[in-house]
Amino acid sequence: MEISKSINFIMEDPRWQTKLMIGTGVVIASSILSSVVIGVIGYIILAGYSIRLLQNVRDGQPHPLPEWDQWGEDLARGFKLVVAGLVWALPLLILSIPTFIGGAMSDSRSESAQFIGAMIMICGGCLNVIYGLLIALVSPGISIAFAKDEQITSALQFREIIDWTRENISQVLVVTIVVIAASFALGIIGFAGVILCVVGVIITVPLATLLATLFQYHLYGQLAYTYPLSGGGYTGGSSTGGSTPSEPPTGSPTEPYGMPSDMTPDVTPLDPADTPVGDSADYPDSGVDNPAPPPAA
Repeated sequence: MEISKSINFIMEDPRWQTKLMIGTGVVIASSILSSVVIGVIGYIILAGYSIRLLQNVRDGQPHPLPEWDQWGEDLARGFKLVVAGLVWALPLLILSIPTFIGGAMSDSRSESAQFIGAMIMICGGCLNVIYGLLIALVSPGISIAFAKDEQITSALQFREIIDWTRENISQVLVVTIVVIAASFALGIIGFAGVILCVVGVIITVPLATLLATLFQYHLYGQLAYTYPLSGGGYTGGSSTGGSTPSEPPTGSPTEPYGMPSDMTPDVTPLDPADTPVGDSADYPDSGVDNPAPPPAA
């Protein structure tokens, strides 16, 4: 893994300033409109844009930072990725139910109910933390699998993604830790601008958000380049396995099975004179008379 490359690649692009300005503008617009539903569109577009970055790094492009020229396509691919992420996160919603139940029980006047409620809240919280860590670990695999063909079903290949994550756990752990640390550091830098001046709220925080996302998906692209998900058990086909269908028999379809092509059947043709003739008594079951041949001239 070239961590420094995930930082330097931006400024190696001849149009990096323009691309960063546009990307920062997208994040700013989304932040301003975050109070309404339309505000999430910008973040969805950024997710689709990030998948293109992953694909460019995976494919070895010299300047992987994409142009902002596929707004509709980025919106579509980003929406698919978000849907897949929500499916992966569904167990978090289920695990939150015991937490709510425990919170309600802890407000009871009964000490035993309060104790049980506290235990339920602790257990539910621990389960949420454990599954949250699992989601963080499989996030590279989810993005890499989705980037193969940009289909939701590819990002939901649960067994294949988990197998790939387990096989490359050391590299995945490094990437996950580095991404978390970089996001934390960029967050501090972004909020430092808030302390310095109001411009920090408008510029530095959205820019830090953009840089953290680009850094993350460049590392994901390096993983996809070095450790393709197809090598981790995913072949693009059905995950249920099964036997390979047998090869069809070779040779001309007119050749009978079990007979070499250079041989012909030894069949002696019938002599017309040997063909039986006569009336229907000769063939009682046929129902058709066989007339006798005319006399010779």
